[in-house]
Amino acid sequence: MSQYPNNPEYLEKYHQIFIEQAPTAIAMLDKNMIYLAVSKCWLKDYKLEEQNVIGQCHYDVFPEIGDDWKKDHQNCLKGEINVCEEAPFKRADGSLQWIYWDVRPWYNTEGEVGGLLMHTGDITEQKERELEKKRFETIVSDCSEIARIGTWEINTHTNQILWSDMLYEIHDVSKDFNPSLEILLELIEEEQKRDFLEKCMLDLLEKGIEMNEEFKIRTPKGNLKFIKAIGKAEYVEGLVTKVFGIVQDITAIKESERKLSKANKELEAIFNSKSIAVITTDKDGVINRFNSGAEKLLGYSAKEMIGLKKPNTYLLQDELDKFRDEITLKFKGNTLDNDFNYRNADINDTRQWQFKKKNGEKIPVLATITAINNSNSENEGFISVATNITKIKSIKDELRTKNDLLNLAERISLIGHWKWDPINDIGSWSDNLYSIFDYDKEPIKITFKLYFDMILDEDKEMVLKHFENANETKIFQKLTHRVKTFSGNIKTIDILAKVFCNEKGELLEMIGTCQDVTEAKEAERKLIAAKEDLEIFTQKLSFQNQQLADFTHITSHNLRAPVANLNSLLEIYEYIEDEEEKKEIFGKFSNVIDHLTTTLNTLVEALKTKVGDASENLTEIDLNSVHTRTIQILGGEILKNNVNIKADFSVVSNIIYNQIYIESIFLNLIGNAIKYKSQDRVPEISITSDYAKGKTILKFQDNGLGIDMKKHGHKLFGLNKVFHRHPDAKGVGLFLTKTQVEAMGGTITANSEVNVGTTFTIIL
Repeated sequence: MSQYPNNPEYLEKYHQIFIEQAPTAIAMLDKNMIYLAVSKCWLKDYKLEEQNVIGQCHYDVFPEIGDDWKKDHQNCLKGEINVCEEAPFKRADGSLQWIYWDVRPWYNTEGEVGGLLMHTGDITEQKERELEKKRFETIVSDCSEIARIGTWEINTHTNQILWSDMLYEIHDVSKDFNPSLEILLELIEEEQKRDFLEKCMLDLLEKGIEMNEEFKIRTPKGNLKFIKAIGKAEYVEGLVTKVFGIVQDITAIKESERKLSKANKELEAIFNSKSIAVITTDKDGVINRFNSGAEKLLGYSAKEMIGLKKPNTYLLQDELDKFRDEITLKFKGNTLDNDFNYRNADINDTRQWQFKKKNGEKIPVLATITAINNSNSENEGFISVATNITKIKSIKDELRTKNDLLNLAERISLIGHWKWDPINDIGSWSDNLYSIFDYDKEPIKITFKLYFDMILDEDKEMVLKHFENANETKIFQKLTHRVKTFSGNIKTIDILAKVFCNEKGELLEMIGTCQDVTEAKEAERKLIAAKEDLEIFTQKLSFQNQQLADFTHITSHNLRAPVANLNSLLEIYEYIEDEEEKKEIFGKFSNVIDHLTTTLNTLVEALKTKVGDASENLTEIDLNSVHTRTIQILGGEILKNNVNIKADFSVVSNIIYNQIYIESIFLNLIGNAIKYKSQDRVPEISITSDYAKGKTILKFQDNGLGIDMKKHGHKLFGLNKVFHRHPDAKGVGLFLTKTQVEAMGGTITANSEVNVGTTFTIIL
């Protein structure tokens, strides 16, 4: 015997016998998922008693096994253990099995995985019982929720009251509420009922007498509710050991009963009303009810009609025939059914009739005729409710006439009217409003989006804010905007509206008008354009006059500097005795005279264009060239006064500007700096260019006499304003400079200190 335990064949056979006799579902498979051994329970659980599974592949026996389970099996063949407490297993025949499993590898004598051991269990019956229990509990819970029924129980030894969740909800209390008989009795609305119920509860607890009562309670939250309470007792050896029961919230039932009672009373009141005629017939068409309203409407008494007459007594035969034909066509259609009886159809028809009164007078009425059919759809009669619409018809005819006049007025004035319910986003347009928006098809559903989509994009935000403001203020101001109509035309419209709100101030409705003002706006636009053109023309004339005045000053001022320069050169020329120096000075005469000639020619040419806008004569200007020309013009004064001038146009060297103006600006500011130099130091002038915030900036800085800005700053650029006793001071240069800078849309400012110097900053 000792040789067998280590024999692999013996051990495998031993394991197979063990598995076959196992009381649970066990299967042994090799690495290829081929069955080596299965228990009888395995064959039974999976209905395989008639098959020989040994030697077959597990996946051939169970073709319904999916890729996810196959993947788990491969992981187990690598040493993993797969355990599941429950899972549904859908069989190939469509049946559903609930199983649990434990799948793990088995190892051979060499410690290698030889295959898998599967231990499973069929828990279908147990799972179905659980699911059935859950379904039952769900149904009971749903029924309790729908019927609003809760359960209660009283422990007779401790007097502790146990409630289901629904009772806490019925009594409007939280789950931590501790119910007691005393507290519950206090909730009962009627004192007499409270005393009676207290006695009922004592009889139930002490004698086991069952209780079934209805009463009203006032919950801690102040809600009034109707309650139905049922109590029963449980006995042991004749003694009450347990008291239990149910409580139902019947508030909704009581409210329905109240409403039904009210409806019955209202119906009775309607039937007895003299303003509405109510007439009913039996299945043979004989009148069996004829109320006071019918008597007043037709002039017949109820005694004359009930049980004796049919509705054709007061109906016109041609209208009655038309009614029958239309009802037959509606319910029967075009089918050939010889047994069809229109009286058995589910008739509910409202239309206008003419009733013939007892005295022969014919009156228009609006009547609703409803069939009274039994459960077998067999006619038991009809009920007719009718009202005299003589006055209504007269008013309608008048309204129709006025509406026609309104439509005519709308077409003439290009006005349409509209109505909009913002809560449900439902609107309506008049016929002419459809016409304004170029829509000539069947009426469509009017929504805010439909209208908003027509608004031009540029006006959408403005229109949206306007409606939001109307919602807040409850006032709709006049609104003008543009729309693109259904045919693609661009139109301008004026909208006026009135806002209607409820008692809480909530917006309920807007009613308003819409007028096509496209032609009026176009005429207004042309008028405004003409007015603006006239104003521009007037301003242009005024500006041209100013330009001509400026030109006069520029001419006299700009010619004065080269003439003065000539005088200075002449004075120097007469003073110098050296012939070479005189020759050099004489050469400067030639330069100044050339510049004077050029200036005169330029000014004469400019005179032809000064009647136009200064900004029209723009050219690209090199600041270095302007500076050089200015130095040449003022060469005599610069030499005479030993002036040191530095210029730096590295940041901005070229500008687009008026040539005459920029040369005049340089000439004036540099000339002024020389003119008002300090006798205590060598004159120095610095000119620079800069660029900031998209603007070119020029600065002219000197170390001259300076100006008292506190005293003279406000009149610095005034015409004929002088601030130093200089024989050539005219008070024109800065005035002209400021005028020229501002004419080009720029600004000039000054920063100065007495006996320190002055800086002029020009933003072009």
